[in-house]
Amino acid sequence: MKEKNKCRAIAGIVYAIGLGLILTAFAGCKGPAGGVLTIGVVNDVSILSPVVDGFKAGMAELGYIEGKNVRYIYNGILESNQKIIDAEIEKLLSQDIDMFLTVGNQAALRAKYAVKGADTPILAGACFRPIEAGLIETMRRPGHNITGVVASGTTSKALEWLKMITPGLKKVYLPYNPDDAISISSLSGLDDAASKLGIELVLQKVHSVGETVIAIRNLPKDVGAIFMIPSSTLNSRGSELSQAAINRGIPMGASVPLDKDVLISLGTDLNDVGKRTARLAHQIRQGVSPADIPMETSEVFLTINLKTAEKIGVKIPDVILAQANKIIR
Repeated sequence: MKEKNKCRAIAGIVYAIGLGLILTAFAGCKGPAGGVLTIGVVNDVSILSPVVDGFKAGMAELGYIEGKNVRYIYNGILESNQKIIDAEIEKLLSQDIDMFLTVGNQAALRAKYAVKGADTPILAGACFRPIEAGLIETMRRPGHNITGVVASGTTSKALEWLKMITPGLKKVYLPYNPDDAISISSLSGLDDAASKLGIELVLQKVHSVGETVIAIRNLPKDVGAIFMIPSSTLNSRGSELSQAAINRGIPMGASVPLDKDVLISLGTDLNDVGKRTARLAHQIRQGVSPADIPMETSEVFLTINLKTAEKIGVKIPDVILAQANKIIR
C-alpha cells in the first residue's frame, strides 16, 4: 500500500510538472492580450486610406478580430485642417482608446501634441521624413510614445525613372498645393535632383484638381512630361489628371501610387505599410514601449502602364520593363 501511495505521489508530481511546463509554454506564446483593444484612427489624406485597410487585415492575421477582441473607432477621412483634426483626436481620447493609428504626417503630429505627457501610444502609418518633421527623435529610438512605418522617399528616384523612359526630356511640369504640408516636404531637395538629371522643373501653385486639369490642357509645347508628388489635394482624384495627360499626349510620372492610368509610378505599397504597422501594434499590446520600437521603412514598387504608353506613343525599353514590379498591359 505504501508503495502504491508512493507511486501515486510521484505520478502526481510528474503530472503537475508537466502541466506547469505546458501552461508556461502557452503563457509564452505571443497572441492578443486579454480584453478588447480599442484603436482610434485619424486620417486626413484620402490617398493613404489603404494603410487603414492593410492595418485591419494585418491585425486580423495576428488574431485581433474586429467585434471580438479589437474595436476601431474611425469616423472616415477628415478635412485636412488642424482644428478639425485636433477636435477628432480629443473626441477619440474621451472614448478611452488604447492607442492611435494615424495616417500621414499631420495627423501623427497633432496626436503627438494632444497626448504630450500622457501614455497613449501612437502608431504613425505612412509618415514622411519623420525626423525632419519633428515627429520622432531617431529611427532606432523614436521616443514620444510613437512608432510606425515611414513611407520611403521616392520622389527623386521617381523623377529619374520618368527621365529614363522619356529620352531628351528637358522640362517637367509639377503642380503642387502650397497648403499641402506633404507636398512641400516632398519638394525639398527636388530641384537639385532635377538639375543633376538635366531637367528644369516648371513648378505651379494650384489649389484644386480642376485648376490642374486646365493647366495640363494648356501646357507649353516645350514641356515634355508631368510629374506628380504626394498631395492630399490632388492625389485623391489622380485619374482625372492622368486622363488629362493622356488627352494631351504627354507622359506622366508619380512618386506615389496614383491611379491605374498613370504611365509610370514609383511608390510605397500602402497596404503593406498597414500590415507592418499592425505588427508594431501587436508588440505594444504585448507590453513593449512604442518609444523603444524602431521605426520601419516601407518597400517601394515600380509600376508601368503599357496601355497608357501605347495611347501616347511612348516605347518603354525592355531593360526598364524587366525592373518593374508591376506591368499593366
